Amino acid sequence: MASNTIGVFALKGDCSKNVPRVVLIELFVQENCPTCPTVEFCLEDLAWEYGTGKIILVEEHLWGDGYDTLETNSRYNWYVGKSKKGTPDVFVNGLTKRIQGLACDCVDENYTCYKEIIDKELTRPSLIELSASKTISNSTIVIKGRVESVSNIHLKNLAVCGMIYKEGDETGLNYWVQDIFPFQSVPSLSPQGTFVFSFVSEPLHWQEDDKDEFHVVIFVQDIETKEVLQSLYVG
Repeated sequence: MASNTIGVFALKGDCSKNVPRVVLIELFVQENCPTCPTVEFCLEDLAWEYGTGKIILVEEHLWGDGYDTLETNSRYNWYVGKSKKGTPDVFVNGLTKRIQGLACDCVDENYTCYKEIIDKELTRPSLIELSASKTISNSTIVIKGRVESVSNIHLKNLAVCGMIYKEGDETGLNYWVQDIFPFQSVPSLSPQGTFVFSFVSEPLHWQEDDKDEFHVVIFVQDIETKEVLQSLYVG
């Protein structure tokens, strides 16, 4: 489990600017997993309830189920390493909080359990402010943006990353990850320091009238603790 060092610094008042936390929830699933639908229903309801200004949900498929990618499998392995693997597996702001299996033993209480975890994470101030814009070029999505430190401490071991997910019409595919950008290392950020980044997606297979079904999330992650410090939905 990741260290919460950065979170502790933040709670001590090391933020010079009040930036609301946006929580990234990564749900790893597998098509034949019997308990995945329960988690999918709960988290999809919460994503709709809170909106992308507070939480961003992505669903990453695994293990050759027909919806997975090399990137989703690699990201899961990066998180888990040699520890226990299995679906459903939920990561709230990276390794800040991991919930493997159901959040509560009582199926009906899972919604409340996930909501409590999210609400607690939302109370933590952010050390990072993100801004970005999206353009579509032929069959790719181009993202350009900026990372800004809003902390009074030096930040290091950070990388900016992002995902493209597709809005589907059935549970488990409503936030289906299509592409994960490679990490871009962020140089050590001094207080109020900035870093400019850009990403170009892999070619995406879409019809002219369904481009709006593809969505982008950008996030900054500590590559040592694997904590996600801040996320941004790019509309």
